[in-house]
Amino acid sequence: MSASKEFRLVVVGPPVVGKSALTIRLTQSDFANEYDPTIEDSYRYYCTIDDIPASLDILDTAGQEEYSSMRDLYMKTGEGFLLVFSLTDRQTFEEISTFYNQILRVKGETVEFVPMMLVGNKNDLVEERQVSREEAVQLAKKFDCAYIETSAKTGDNVVEAFHGVVKMVMRGGLLGVGLEKTLYPSEEEEIQAKEQLRAKQQESSNKSHSVQEIHQDENQGTSTQNPSNINNSQKEYSNKASSNPPRNVQADSNGTGTGTGAKSGGEGGCCVIM
Repeated sequence: MSASKEFRLVVVGPPVVGKSALTIRLTQSDFANEYDPTIEDSYRYYCTIDDIPASLDILDTAGQEEYSSMRDLYMKTGEGFLLVFSLTDRQTFEEISTFYNQILRVKGETVEFVPMMLVGNKNDLVEERQVSREEAVQLAKKFDCAYIETSAKTGDNVVEAFHGVVKMVMRGGLLGVGLEKTLYPSEEEEIQAKEQLRAKQQESSNKSHSVQEIHQDENQGTSTQNPSNINNSQKEYSNKASSNPPRNVQADSNGTGTGTGAKSGGEGGCCVIM
């Protein structure tokens, strides 16, 4: 069995939005109904993503403001991030920008793209909803990150949220990486992005083949000579050889010739110019 590739994910967001509940739902297939304030919990989860064995090192962080300084260290070492807010608490939606800005401050100077998934949790509580899909999608576009709605209670889209972040880490991008069940990018946007990516790859491949063909033609042009020129060169070399016979050739008892200019055989032997 091939070794799994490790990915370090960090779950951030305000308190009581369901960060721990989402992580436990993924790793233990269970729902943590009681709220227990988290300072720092680490989980290990093995799975296969796009046919690649993966080991997810998931860090569930504290949402309280007093632990803000600790998050810098988490964010430095994290490869992908889940920014979780509650769809039933508008204040958490408004506070999520603080976490986004902190990630950019810590990671922005070292990488061009930070894989992030904006997660609207508790989508099963339809009647208590305070944040619309449209404004959440707009925020995701502003953040240049994906958006998905989940429920730790029912398990809806939990796997897709974590796997989606890993796919972005793998591909180093947002569009066309194979995200599933995200509201942004939508399924149509994903398909369109994949088609554009394939077109670019095909165009690049065609250009590469054209360059190779040009080099082959150039090589053939330099190595191919006119047969008449070859014959003339051979004749010229033959005339020079006959007008300048080898010097200081002496025959030994075996009929082979030794000398400074050439080595000659006996009758019917050959002459090699040194």
